[in-house]
This record gives sequence, C-alpha cells and structure tokens, in this order.
Amino acid sequence: MKKFIKKIRTLKGSEWTEEFAIEVYQDVEKHKYFITNLAKCTQVDARELPDEVFKQYLHLLEKEISLINPKVIILFGNQVSSIVLNEKISVSQVRRQCLTKEINNQVHKFYSVYYPIGNGRFNIDKAIEDIKYIMKEEQITKIREKEQIDEKVK
Repeated sequence: MKKFIKKIRTLKGSEWTEEFAIEVYQDVEKHKYFITNLAKCTQVDARELPDEVFKQYLHLLEKEISLINPKVIILFGNQVSSIVLNEKISVSQVRRQCLTKEINNQVHKFYSVYYPIGNGRFNIDKAIEDIKYIMKEEQITKIREKEQIDEKVK
C-alpha cells in the first residue's frame, strides 16, 4: 500500500495511466477497502457542490453501506460528514472520534477527516494522520474483540 501512496502523491491526475489505475484498483480489491462518492459525480476542479446534490444521493450511499456492511466508514470534510450523519459536523471538533449512525437496523461506525483536495490540501497531513490513527484503533479493537471471545471460550 505504501508503494501506491508514494506513487499517487508523485503523479498528477492527468499522468495516471490506465495501467496504473488498474494496479490501484487491484490493491483496493486485495485489501477490501471501498471508495465511493456521495454525490455520484465529480467536477474538473474541487469546488463545493450544493448540499442538495449530496442529499439527493444519500439514499444510494446508505444502500451501498447496507450491502457492503463495512467495519468503518471515513467521511471526508465538514459538508459530507454533516449530510451523512444528519448533524452539523466540524472535522476539527470531531477528529479521531468514532461516530455512529443506524442504517437499516444496523449501527455503523463513522470517522470524519479533513477533505484532502482543493483548499483541503492544506490539511492533507492531518487527513493522513487521522486515517493512520483510525486504522490503528480498528486493529486494537479487533484484538480486544478476539481476546473477549477467547475469554468466553475458556
């Protein structure tokens, strides 16, 4: 994964070849992490979309979450975090906090991190730090859950 992060950082979007994109997608599949865009659309630049665009597709994101049932969901930026969690979210106030939301009778874990594109690139280091923190916390949680299961078995 470090190989791809380094290469992604050095390549401009226009320099991505089809072969490199396939390599990245294969790595995504191998490690079973999923990427989706709440708005289901992108623009050439990273300007904000109106809330209504995101809200229009929220039901599709929730359907994806129900189908995939991910262990953790990372939301990028204040706007998307606020819309998905249906409350005013400021990433700076909730960094590294696990937030929850029930979707189709199942509770899902969410973390909000800085949006690392456009003006958010000034916080890209914080976004990377937070994602590493989340990964570490999830590993610790997994170990604790295994220990609890082992204790019950004894």
